Amino acid sequence: MPRGVKKENLPSKVCVTCGRPFTWRKKWERCWDEVTTCSKSCNAARRRGEVGGEDKNSAGSKQERKEARKAKREGSADPSLFSKPCTLCETPSDTLIRCTIDQTKKWEMVCGKCWKGVSGGVTDGDADHPHYNYGGLWKNRYAAS
Repeated sequence: MPRGVKKENLPSKVCVTCGRPFTWRKKWERCWDEVTTCSKSCNAARRRGEVGGEDKNSAGSKQERKEARKAKREGSADPSLFSKPCTLCETPSDTLIRCTIDQTKKWEMVCGKCWKGVSGGVTDGDADHPHYNYGGLWKNRYAAS
């Protein structure tokens, strides 16, 4: 970018995340063609997949998120919101066992009912379940004890 260019004559683009226009900056001199977002927060939102989604500054969604965080912190949130589904039967559960169950060695989250079938009912597995490997227990901290 040549020196002496007036600010109103600088090139501009439209942010792919928020849709607002932004102008060229000196720090983008070498990479202006690759720049697609106006700020670091818009770039983070783009990476999270919020492109073209709800407006990050909308009062309704911001208020809802704030209330959900408060309810979670105070323990008055609906515990079923924080349950996770079993990877085998898709049933939401408050307690899941992390384990490998087949030759892919991919970690799965399995409920107690399915766990007996994949491990043989033994913590370390048995000869009939050679690919089983225990990896820990997940508990819903917000469920009633």
